[in-house]
Amino acid sequence: MKKASIPAATETSLHFKTAKRQSSYDRKYQESLLNWPVPFISFFVPTRFGSTHILSCGPEDGTPLVLLHAMGFSSTVWYPNIEVLAKKHRIYAIDYIGDLNKSLPTATPASREECGQWMDDVLRELQLDTVSLGGISYGGFLALNYTLYAPHRILKLFLLSPAATFVELHPTFIRRIISIAALPMKWNIRRFLGWLSKHKLNSSMVNQFHAAFRYGSLSLKVAPGVYSDDELRQLQPPLLLLLGDQEVISDSGQAYVRATELCKTIQAELLPGLGHMLNLENPAEVNKRLEQFLHS
Repeated sequence: MKKASIPAATETSLHFKTAKRQSSYDRKYQESLLNWPVPFISFFVPTRFGSTHILSCGPEDGTPLVLLHAMGFSSTVWYPNIEVLAKKHRIYAIDYIGDLNKSLPTATPASREECGQWMDDVLRELQLDTVSLGGISYGGFLALNYTLYAPHRILKLFLLSPAATFVELHPTFIRRIISIAALPMKWNIRRFLGWLSKHKLNSSMVNQFHAAFRYGSLSLKVAPGVYSDDELRQLQPPLLLLLGDQEVISDSGQAYVRATELCKTIQAELLPGLGHMLNLENPAEVNKRLEQFLHS
């Protein structure tokens, strides 16, 4: 299996209003994929909300592991973790159909239930009955949502810096998102990412994030929210939660306390010196914990 180029889209996404804009974004997505350290395939599957784009790699007989990305970053955000995750798992890194990425929505999920329906459609097309599931930031919020929606399908669950989920987002984060959506200039994007993470991020990831907001229009209909005590107590699969002590979008200390008090099957850790994008900031530390959790 060789590295694959992204299939050319046969339609224009709701998020990228012209073929030229979509092509400009697609080039930056492809440049980010040059960081991907293992062979992969790239393809689309149909869902009731449109065509969903997926990157897949790892042994075909490995335990299926579905990955959900941070808002604006797409599935390419997993490049520092893929080599470890793909040792024993068949990876399906999915571009959420309501975000700025390679998927081609005809409509976007408008409720938590519809987010679950979308994931059901994807897993049906992939012919997967049960999977392990992981998410970062908004993808973490979505991963927990699907675990509540279809608990019988989840073997293990890991969450990296999940957006909201356990505690409310800081208003500053909301204001900054609105700012970069309204003024998607490179300097504003860099200022936002510098606030989000005090670590220097990969330049191709920064360029792709900028292209997403410069050429696309963000239209997420399901804002990340806080799950209730009863919902968190319902969680059954083994759960790994990793948070950075330099988190800026919410209070990671409070999230750690609430998660460990309510989730019965949780392993949680507050990682020193790391911010929101902890998998990009210190992949070695994150990979060590993911490997221990998934392979135990």
